[in-house]
Amino acid sequence: MPKETRLDDDALIYNKSENQTEKEKLKNMPPKKRIVYFWDYYRYHVLIFIVLAVSVYFIIQSFTKPKTEAKLFAVIINNTIQPETWDEYSEKVAEYLKLDPEAEEVLLNYNFYYNGDPEYEINMRQAFAVYLAASELDVVIAPISEFANFVKYGFLTPLSEQLPTDLYSSLTDKFYLGGTEDNPKVAAYGIYMADTKLYKEHSIAPSDDDPVLIGIIANSTHKENATEFIRYLFSEK
Repeated sequence: MPKETRLDDDALIYNKSENQTEKEKLKNMPPKKRIVYFWDYYRYHVLIFIVLAVSVYFIIQSFTKPKTEAKLFAVIINNTIQPETWDEYSEKVAEYLKLDPEAEEVLLNYNFYYNGDPEYEINMRQAFAVYLAASELDVVIAPISEFANFVKYGFLTPLSEQLPTDLYSSLTDKFYLGGTEDNPKVAAYGIYMADTKLYKEHSIAPSDDDPVLIGIIANSTHKENATEFIRYLFSEK
């Protein structure tokens, strides 16, 4: 009868260990070894699972999270106010209008410069025309050299048709009067902004030669918010 050797015993133990299921192996290990074993053999599976889980989460978020809708879109042409100030006003006006911060916002776009690089000016004028044609603009703030053309071409609504009586009456001494090509009858289309807190305290360039005005776009879809924006700017102390 052949004698069993130490090698035979080790082989038997090895075969027994090989025949164990993963569950049995983990069960028979001490806690510390169990953790090390699990990490050594499953770390790549865990990492892949985490990456996939995060990816799926962001994909679901992108489809389920409501997109923010602009409830007031104003374009500032040849801006003379620091961007940080406009960003602050976006938040303040949104709060004033009682918008839902998760789904609604105020956009104050101060990147429309017509007095710099000619190529950039062309691009910005084209962008303005696209926004205007798509009825996405509600308010324009611009120097009179540009504002006068908006009135002439009928881009703005007469303030008498939009502003409530109390607001209209309080601003009559600040009105810009003009007429359009189709209707030369003189009407109030803009409001000079020099006396607002915004321009008195934050404008970094004098505007005496080319004063800044604000007006409501004729095909705006948020004229009530545009009106309240004007009220906010001219009542701010």
